[in-house]
Amino acid sequence: MPSIRPHRVGTLEITSLCDGDLDASLDKVPDPVDREAAARLIADAGGERALTMDCNAFLLHLPDGPALIDAGTGTMMHARLGHLHERLAETGVRHDEIRTIFLTHAHKDHFGGLVDDDGRAMFPNAEIVLHEVEAAFWFDTPPEALPERARATLGLNAKAFGPYQGRIRRVRDGGGLPGVAARLTPGHTPGHTAWIVETGEAPLVAWGDVVHLAALHLVRPETSMVYDLDPETATRTRRHMLQWVCETGATVAASHLDAPGIGTLVREADRYRFVPMARP
Repeated sequence: MPSIRPHRVGTLEITSLCDGDLDASLDKVPDPVDREAAARLIADAGGERALTMDCNAFLLHLPDGPALIDAGTGTMMHARLGHLHERLAETGVRHDEIRTIFLTHAHKDHFGGLVDDDGRAMFPNAEIVLHEVEAAFWFDTPPEALPERARATLGLNAKAFGPYQGRIRRVRDGGGLPGVAARLTPGHTPGHTAWIVETGEAPLVAWGDVVHLAALHLVRPETSMVYDLDPETATRTRRHMLQWVCETGATVAASHLDAPGIGTLVREADRYRFVPMARP
């Protein structure tokens, strides 16, 4: 029997696969005024733990078979990460059963698990689906035209995506699979994507890195961090998505909120609160 059980959202079953966690830092808030405000919020939320980001990927149990949203870090980061493959095995789903992997964006904590340490594909039958804007940025832009922060990871990108050449599908807004549609949510990266999943009720949105730290960005969404390539656009996206989730009653599947990362948002005056779904 599987040791990890799926959550049910309407007619959809979704399983959270926590890859591990990583540490953030207030040094990642470049503006001194923002950093001072962030320090107070983090302290009020418990200090060090509030600066730790869980890294979640998600297994969708679709009518045509299992699919992933993001693929974890593999061996590309530190030892507290890279556990997606263990979590997937605990669900009873084999790697060769995964036919579709929807990527929110091309950062190593989201694509590293596509390959093993030797660069071999971990998902031999999978098609990688990502927004055409994200693909164009990472795959078509001359390296010298990329921001330095992006150039620094190009070797890892090549390692992860190399074995999947011929199996990478670029989609526009609304593209994906029946019941799973791309929605451009730029700022963190130019083609950062939220995946909108039909549930028979309110939608589920896998929003990637719209929010990094709940204690910070749900209370003060205008706070910029160096993780975002375009901070101003990322702030606009974050504000819009927080409002949209509350207005629609959507369930959130969040990469960096506390595991399982699946839950709802409640608006309280000028801030938001994440309410995790109970573990099944």
